[in-house]
Amino acid sequence: MKAVKYTKEGVVIPSSWVKGWGKPVSIRRGANMVILESPERQASRQRFGQMVRKLRRAVQELGPLTAEQIAAEVAAVRAQRARRS
Repeated sequence: MKAVKYTKEGVVIPSSWVKGWGKPVSIRRGANMVILESPERQASRQRFGQMVRKLRRAVQELGPLTAEQIAAEVAAVRAQRARRS
């Protein structure tokens, strides 16, 4: 595999790295990185971000759990897993 080349204009990567991703390849630049991803991967990452935001919103609405609530949930999950085995 060819190596990445650093030039005055930027970074050049081998085309073989992105073959098979489809025609449009999403390229985003972060603080210290460049993200190359297929459209499917980008859509998947966006869906995951939406799920995390919904979960955080729900947690804020519920408020903090008590130790008793946590213990009850743990016991329920353990009982359910014990029935499966």
